[in-house]
Amino acid sequence: MQRNFFVCLLTVAVVLCGVGAQAQFAKGDPAPMIKAKDLNGKDVDLDKIIAEGRAFVMLFFFTTQTGEDMAVKLGKIHTAYGGKNLDIIALGLQEEQQALRDFAQNLKISYYVIDKTAIGNAEWLAKINTLPLTLFVVTQTKTIGKIVAGGGSTQAMLLESVAETFFQQGKTAEATAVADQAIAAGEDPKAATEIKGYSLAAEGKLDAAESEFGKINSTAGLAKVAYDKGDFAKAAEVADKAPDDAYAQTVKGEALLKSGKPEEAAASLNKASTSPGGTDWQQSELANTQGRVVHQAGNTDGASANYQKAIALDPYNVVALSNEGAAQREKGNLEGAKASLERATSIRTDDMTNVLLKQVKDELEKSNDTKRGELIRAQITELKDRFTQMKAAGTLAADQWSSRPLVLAFLPSRNQSGVFFERAGAEVVLQREIETKLQADTRCGIVERSMLDKLLQELNLGSSELATADTQKRLGNVLSASLLGFIEYAQSAAGLSMYVRLVDTETTSIVMQASQPVDEKNPSAVAEAVATKILAEAVDGRELKGLIADATDENAIMINLGRKYGVKQGQAFIALQDGQPVQVGGRVIAKKQEPAAKLVVTSVEDDYAICKLEKKVEGAKLVKEMKIKSSK
Repeated sequence: MQRNFFVCLLTVAVVLCGVGAQAQFAKGDPAPMIKAKDLNGKDVDLDKIIAEGRAFVMLFFFTTQTGEDMAVKLGKIHTAYGGKNLDIIALGLQEEQQALRDFAQNLKISYYVIDKTAIGNAEWLAKINTLPLTLFVVTQTKTIGKIVAGGGSTQAMLLESVAETFFQQGKTAEATAVADQAIAAGEDPKAATEIKGYSLAAEGKLDAAESEFGKINSTAGLAKVAYDKGDFAKAAEVADKAPDDAYAQTVKGEALLKSGKPEEAAASLNKASTSPGGTDWQQSELANTQGRVVHQAGNTDGASANYQKAIALDPYNVVALSNEGAAQREKGNLEGAKASLERATSIRTDDMTNVLLKQVKDELEKSNDTKRGELIRAQITELKDRFTQMKAAGTLAADQWSSRPLVLAFLPSRNQSGVFFERAGAEVVLQREIETKLQADTRCGIVERSMLDKLLQELNLGSSELATADTQKRLGNVLSASLLGFIEYAQSAAGLSMYVRLVDTETTSIVMQASQPVDEKNPSAVAEAVATKILAEAVDGRELKGLIADATDENAIMINLGRKYGVKQGQAFIALQDGQPVQVGGRVIAKKQEPAAKLVVTSVEDDYAICKLEKKVEGAKLVKEMKIKSSK
C-alpha cells in the first residue's frame, strides 16, 4: 500500500561482526551517503533517492547470521509502504554474492541488496562497532535522527521506532498501523500502545486515544487527552498523579499557561526539565514550550535558543521550526526565517506556517526593492512633517465634511497580559492576514504596514498617546485613513478570543466592535471571519459624504467621491442646501441642512463619479462645493 509522504526516513541497519572502532555514529551526525549497484545491476544512489522525495528509505546493513529477524521486519514495512514512496537498501558486509542472493530469495526480499565490495573503502564503515546498528536519517538535513543499536532486545524497538518517527512526521495513520505491527511482532506493547494513543490524539480521535492510554495507565497520555479536549484544569490534575514524569509535567505546564497562570506553569516546566525520562519528541515539546514562555516575556534570543534545542531533539517538530521562523522574522533575519519555515513546510502542511512563510516571502521581496524603499523613506519624512505641523497648529484638514477613502490603519494594541499564544508570531500573522483579505476588496484600502510601523517609530508615539482622540484624528488625516483598527486578545476557559475595534478618525467614535474565537492552527479561517465582519459592518451601508465638484451640466454633475470611496454605479446621493438658521441664546449656531436635489451615479472613476440630476427641489440651485450625502 503506497502512501504520499513529504519526508524521507532513512533506516540503516548495520551488522559488521568482528569489527570494532573507537568512533561511533551519533545523533546529528551526517548520514552515510551510499552510492553503488545492487546485485541486479541497478544503480542505487541514496542522495538521489532523497532528492526524489522518498518519505521512508531504509538502508539495511547486515550479515546473514544475525540480520534475519530485522530483514523480515523491514520486509513487512516494505510490503505495506514500499513502491514509489519507499525504498529499502540492504548491504551485506561479510557474505559472498551468492550467499546474499540466497538470503534475499529465501526471505522473498524485494528491496535493493548490495554487496559490501560495491561500496568500496567508505570511511564511515569504521564507525560501526555495535551489531546490528539502525540509523534513522532526517532527509531535510541528511543527518542521523535516531539510532537503534545492538541485537537481541534492541531489535524489539525497530517497528516501535518506525512508528514513532511516523508520528513525529505527522503521519498518524501510518504510525498507528506500524504500532499495531510492533505489538503483533512481540515488541514492547506499552511503548507501541503509547505511540498509538498519541497518534490517535493528534488525529482528534480523543476518546479512542483515551482508551489506548487507559490500557497501559499512561498518566501523561491521559493528561494530554484532557488538554486536547480543552479541559486544562483536569489536565493539570491528572498530570499531578505523576509528579516525576517529565512529559506529564510538560503537559501540566502547557495547561497552566492556557489557564493564565504563567508563574505556576514555569515551575512545572522547570520540574519537567529536571525530571528523568521522556522521549526525544517529548523533550522537544518541553524545550519549545519553554521558548514560548521566554518569547512572550520579550526575550527573543532566549526563545530562539530554546526553539533550536527543540529542533535538535526532534527535527520533525514543525511547531518549533515555525516558532523559530517567527523569532528570526522578529529579529529582522528574513532569510533565516524563510529557511526555517520552508523546512517546516517540507515536513507537513500547517496553516500557521504556510501563512507565516507567505508573509515572510512578501516582506523579503519588498525589502529587496530599492526604489520602493527610497519612496517609503521619502513618504515617512513627509508624513512626519505634516503630523508635526498639524499638532503645532492644532488644526486638521480644511474639508471636514467629505468622507475619506475607505482606508483602514491597524495601530499597535496594548500588551496582552495573561494571554498565551501556542505559536510564536500568531498576533502578527493574524493581523497581516486580516489586512490582506480586506485589501482584496476594492472598496477597502489598507495603510501599508512597513510605512505605518516606521512612521510610528519616527513619531515615537506610545500606546497611551495613540489612545487619545486628538492623536487619532491627526493620524487619520496624515495617513488619509478613515478608520483606525485595534486588535486585542483575551484568554478564558472557553479559549482564546480576538476583539476588534474600529474608530472613525473624523468623529473618533467606535463604528464597529466584534469578537472572534481564535484557532491558532487555522489562522486563515480566523482572518477570513474577521474580515467578513468588518466589511459587513463598516463598509456595507456606510454613509458617504462629499462635495459637488462641477455642476455646469445637470446630466454630468461631478462629485468628489469615487470607486476608492466605495461609490457604485446607480448609487443615489442627496445634495444639501442651507435652510433655516438655528438660534440658541440669541445667536445663530448653525443652519439646517435641507435636501436640494437627488443625484444618481452614472459612471465611476477612482477619485470621482459622474451623476445625473434625477429630481430637484423647486428653486434650488446646484453649485460647486455644495454638500452631498449618500441616500439609502
